[in-house]
Amino acid sequence: MKLLNFFIFVFLSFTLTYKNSYGLNYFFLKINTESNNSLLKKILSEQSIELNDLLSSIDDFIDMPENGTSWQIFGETGMIEYTYTDKEGYDWLGVRPRFKEKIKKLNGKEILIQGYMFPLEQGEKQSLFLLNPFPISCPYHPHVSSNLTIEVHAKSPVEYTYDAVNIKGELELVKNDNLYNIFFRLKNSKLVP
Repeated sequence: MKLLNFFIFVFLSFTLTYKNSYGLNYFFLKINTESNNSLLKKILSEQSIELNDLLSSIDDFIDMPENGTSWQIFGETGMIEYTYTDKEGYDWLGVRPRFKEKIKKLNGKEILIQGYMFPLEQGEKQSLFLLNPFPISCPYHPHVSSNLTIEVHAKSPVEYTYDAVNIKGELELVKNDNLYNIFFRLKNSKLVP
């Protein structure tokens, strides 16, 4: 059953990426004509997956440890689309968070969460990586939205694994990250059993 759920997740994540700009956490879309901008807005309006459907699938992949923070709290963060023009005249599309009260109460506090690593560095050990509630389905970028992605800064390098890991660290809410659209950071993080 887990294998079937994984294949369903992979299919859904690809659909999210191509029909929903929020799946492009570490990649922006470069828009240089008005017609491309209109086409992009049309694609974004045809979202085929509701957030609740995605959030309800998390339990198929995560066995949250006792006292762990639920991905549901992160997933409830709203995403506000915006555009800006760079110095070269290109328009960029991104998202900013609309934090709910539950997540605001965790800002600056140590939390425990389980998720899957998405490496950002070369090598077997990672000091900086992304964490999300689903296994990696693409080696080039995560196929999850910004409200389901945590940027992890480890105290000491962590051995990369394809298995779910428990991470403890201080949560930082990121209000504005034009470059990567990151909403959450875990600072001084460490792996825990």
